Amino acid sequence: MWTRPDFRPSGRRARIELVAVLDGARVEDALERARAEAGGAAFDALDVDVCARATDGGRLAELLAGRAGMTLAARDEAERHDVERSQWYARVTADVPDAAALEGDLVLAVCAATARWWTPDELRALAPDRAFSLDEHVQLVVEAVERRPGAGHVVRSRGLGKLARPDVGARVPRRDAERVCELLRDVARLAADGAVLAPGDTLRAGELGPFTFVPRTDDALADAPAADAPLYELRDLDPSGPAATCDRLLTALRPKPRLKVLK
Repeated sequence: MWTRPDFRPSGRRARIELVAVLDGARVEDALERARAEAGGAAFDALDVDVCARATDGGRLAELLAGRAGMTLAARDEAERHDVERSQWYARVTADVPDAAALEGDLVLAVCAATARWWTPDELRALAPDRAFSLDEHVQLVVEAVERRPGAGHVVRSRGLGKLARPDVGARVPRRDAERVCELLRDVARLAADGAVLAPGDTLRAGELGPFTFVPRTDDALADAPAADAPLYELRDLDPSGPAATCDRLLTALRPKPRLKVLK
């Protein structure tokens, strides 16, 4: 049980998606074992769909063409081969209310939000009573290519949707990506612990700020309705409201030049 110390109801739903690559379509026995181990109520909150790769409309291929494919490339060659040859997979999804506390033949499994892979042994090794780790459930990523020329590189979290919170991000020059990443990680931790960020809220971090967040589409290129926006984008906060950029915050994060006395 992980109690979220700053929990306030967000009005959102927690959305979870795990893709389990299978070595065949017969999974009934495995599902019954999972039901017995997890308990009926917890298991019934999950939707499990067994899909054929040949008739899924390219859904698995699309997943593997993105970040999941890049992280798979770092796995063992035999594991990569198993994924490539497999013709069946299961989509395990859940859409559950925001909560103040969370409980909790397979080839490999991948979290659709974070593109993290597990083998069956790695999943079995996870202690059910382990402490919550932000790094296990949420990742901070830097997109290598601008979504639109001049728009800035998107630095963002992935995975907060599992906790009924929007992901947080910023559009910045590539040289500033690592600097803003630490600040976004702190905000992601605050959200994971249950805090609710509302568009236009005034935030400060030490001597930084004020700054705020605005609701955006997943690519951070357009505004989105606050109630279901997948991403909240970091902005400077002016007296009149959110600014168009976070340039002042970036200036404050950059190293200050050191003065030298020349003689």
